[in-house]
Amino acid sequence: MAQNKRERHFRNALIVIILAITIVLLAFLGEDIRNLTGFATANPYYAPASSNLAGFKTIGDLATLSAGTYYIDQSGIVYWADDVSEPAVAKVDFIDENQKNRLIYIDKNGNVGYIIS
Repeated sequence: MAQNKRERHFRNALIVIILAITIVLLAFLGEDIRNLTGFATANPYYAPASSNLAGFKTIGDLATLSAGTYYIDQSGIVYWADDVSEPAVAKVDFIDENQKNRLIYIDKNGNVGYIIS
């Protein structure tokens, strides 16, 4: 008894779909997950290219940022600490040693203050 055309077409399509899924799964399983591009942003202190960040000369100039808590790292990159992902938002060009690796708070009036820890 010969198979009809629809049954053969369905069987062939099912084989192609299963092969495609298998190839995709093998590609993901063979890849080191830590090297995937999306995981680069999982690091809260990942600093994007400084050309993408707003540039400020001094800490006092940060008063124009939105109110909230910010972290300033060793190289002057400013991260918004109120967001879970802590995105980099600015770069300070001139920064003293005592201003590095510090949490600061900017209030709604633009006052910049250091958080004592």
